[in-house]
Amino acid sequence: MTQQEADQLIEKYLNGTATPGERHMVENWYASLSEKQVLSDADNFEHLQTELFEKTMIRANLPMKKSTVGLWSRIAAAASIVFVLGAGIFIYQKKQPVLTAAIPHQPAKAHDVSPGGNKAVLTLASGQKIQLTGAKNGRLATDNDVQIDKKADGQIAYKDADVNTGRLSYNTLTTPRGGQYNITLADGTKVFLNAASSITYPTAFTGNDRMVTLTGEAYFEVAHNALKPFRVISNGQTIEVLGTHFNVHSYPDEPIIKTTLLEGSVKILSGNRTVKLKPGQQSRLDATAQQAGISVSEVDTDEAIAWKNGLFEFKDSSIREVMQSAARWYDLDVTYSDQASDIRITGSMSRNVNLSGLINLLQFEGAKFSINGKTIKVLN
Repeated sequence: MTQQEADQLIEKYLNGTATPGERHMVENWYASLSEKQVLSDADNFEHLQTELFEKTMIRANLPMKKSTVGLWSRIAAAASIVFVLGAGIFIYQKKQPVLTAAIPHQPAKAHDVSPGGNKAVLTLASGQKIQLTGAKNGRLATDNDVQIDKKADGQIAYKDADVNTGRLSYNTLTTPRGGQYNITLADGTKVFLNAASSITYPTAFTGNDRMVTLTGEAYFEVAHNALKPFRVISNGQTIEVLGTHFNVHSYPDEPIIKTTLLEGSVKILSGNRTVKLKPGQQSRLDATAQQAGISVSEVDTDEAIAWKNGLFEFKDSSIREVMQSAARWYDLDVTYSDQASDIRITGSMSRNVNLSGLINLLQFEGAKFSINGKTIKVLN
């Protein structure tokens, strides 16, 4: 789409002649603004600023706050730039945007798919399964004399207790596709579990270490304890820490295990291979290659934990990588045509928008889809 075509589309939106699909594209873009890109004065299209911002907010039935108009009018002025960038989708969204707060979970329109949310199943040592989505706040269960509570914010917490029964009792927290959940372990460690993931852990840490097993993706804020190392076992890799913040991406349908460190230090072990990470570094291990080493590189940590902060974030990602993330969050079945696609996506958007918002933006970049409910085929 050329800049002239983009301007024409915006003008149609403003004068009320845009088709429903064209209006939907513009409004979904505004539901996914990001501060990642810096707008320069050169991007300031005066003839679009205030009118586009105000009318978009009104049409989308979203509130306007005077304190944000200064910034957002500049963002609105750059709308047409988004439509003409060839390198990828650049979507502008503040860390705590008015729009995201106003639409924490949009109700899906007919034939649309709602985003995921807080969904998980807690499996106790006895085998009893507790559906956490509908569970009431307060005491859920008592396992091996440890109290398990659901807090007012929906988080699961294990009451710190001096338990020394001589046996360990393990629980498992599992999120489905389209689900995520937070948990505070007995030692105070906080775990944020992404979609299609599970973590198995003792209800109390009674030995000389603290060990959990992970499948999928989780972000850890480990409570410091110099006398008890914290270990995460995941697909042949062990992460060892004393107290730190890090993200582990280890899905069974992806060969590469990625561990990203935000604070402190971690040690990565796999077979006879060992590396130590510094903040801002990411290790990559090919779980399918027995002799491959563990590579370490500097990365954008915001990209690694975007999911925890309610965002999709991509950097020169293939359409398959984008749709893989979408499939887990929207619970989709995605297939691909034989025609290989060289479309690359860069940018971020809120995970709180309906599927159609993501699809519209990918279509701007030239992606084509055949959609039947939650079954999607990528045509190019």
